[in-house]
Amino acid sequence: MHNLTKDISLPQLVRKLALFLVLVLLFEGLLIAVAPRFHSGSVLRIAKDSLFLRVGNDSSYYMAQGDLAWQQHPNAIYETAFFQRGIRFIYPPTSLLLYRAWQAAAWIHIPPSIAMNAMLLLALLGTMAVAGEFLLRLLPDRTILESTPADRWKIRVLVGLLVFVFLPIIDAYNLGQVQTLLNFMLMAAALLWLRGFRISPAILIGLTCWLKPQMILFLLWGLLRRQWRFTVSLLITFLTGVLLSGAIFGWHNTLEYVRVLHYLGQRGDAMFWNQSLNGLLHRLMHVGSPVTSFYGYPPYNRAIYLATLLSSATMVILALAVPVARQRTRTTADFLLYAMACTMASPIVWQHHYGVFFLVFLLWLPEALQHRHAVAVLLPIYLLMTDTWAPLTPLMFTRWSFPISHVYYGGLALFLYTLFREQSSNRSSRGGVLAYAPD
Repeated sequence: MHNLTKDISLPQLVRKLALFLVLVLLFEGLLIAVAPRFHSGSVLRIAKDSLFLRVGNDSSYYMAQGDLAWQQHPNAIYETAFFQRGIRFIYPPTSLLLYRAWQAAAWIHIPPSIAMNAMLLLALLGTMAVAGEFLLRLLPDRTILESTPADRWKIRVLVGLLVFVFLPIIDAYNLGQVQTLLNFMLMAAALLWLRGFRISPAILIGLTCWLKPQMILFLLWGLLRRQWRFTVSLLITFLTGVLLSGAIFGWHNTLEYVRVLHYLGQRGDAMFWNQSLNGLLHRLMHVGSPVTSFYGYPPYNRAIYLATLLSSATMVILALAVPVARQRTRTTADFLLYAMACTMASPIVWQHHYGVFFLVFLLWLPEALQHRHAVAVLLPIYLLMTDTWAPLTPLMFTRWSFPISHVYYGGLALFLYTLFREQSSNRSSRGGVLAYAPD
């Protein structure tokens, strides 16, 4: 199989990537033109607010409530905040260490809100830098050697602009969501994996589990891929977080968090931000409210629960088994495929949880930009995920609410595209889709 990127020069890639960006912006502008009264929900509006550093306090608010519960009832954080008060503090106890770090900034006369916003801004800028470097690392050595520093900077700038108008990433920042930091760490882990590192990606993934535990599923991936240094490093980082949680917050609070996860796993969420099969089914079956959390989480529905469980298990199994059958294990594509599966396997997947999917688009973009049929497949998938599709808002309260789950459809399509895509066989590039280093 020939390498689809071998003939493209960096100036050509710059022009085609710029055209891709223009098409994305035109589409986002078209959505505003179709329904101008919903402009406030568009990704361009979100990007504009973010550009002027107008960001929310989504994560810090819920962490503050968890911290308050810890101060008032040291042995009953989740019984107090989550189960009694109905506050959506669904982070593990170790998340309060980050919250306390923000508060500690006051010791050096920096308001905690400024410290939080500065951290999120650095994470966003870091995400842009990681994404640009990731794309350059995918290209063959000859393409890079024949390029100029100006061409390489043009690639970085164009990728940064795409990041800035990619809904899952910029929405996380605009909300003031700690997911901005998690997106950065997970994408940095993918870049390090692409470069042949094994311990540092595992440590970064382990640290994400201190804030959201779903990526601990990478332990199974590491074991089955026989990546021993990766698996041991991930396990040590994760257990360090568990031990810190037990030592600082008490073992009762640490174990009580498992009960919170069980509760969430049984119920999921009907909110339109929940871009998962669980959220889709709740909205289609009119179980719970799609627009407000005032009434709490939806009641347990056995059919939705079993469908979610089956879907999650299927995605994880496919992500583990198909690369083995196709002899594509331990590659960058394999790594990112499993990251997508871990993300979508959760019953609650907010639209800003899909940040790592941006790297998957970059994984295929250099090849796709040289073939119109490939762009014709990849661009619509990208458009499904890169905007809020605000004109669909009126459908939220009707029986035709299924288009609201467009980010989920795009994520699922990209997952399947990556799962069965014929991959380049080139191993001479600096990274490449098949970048591989034995443990």
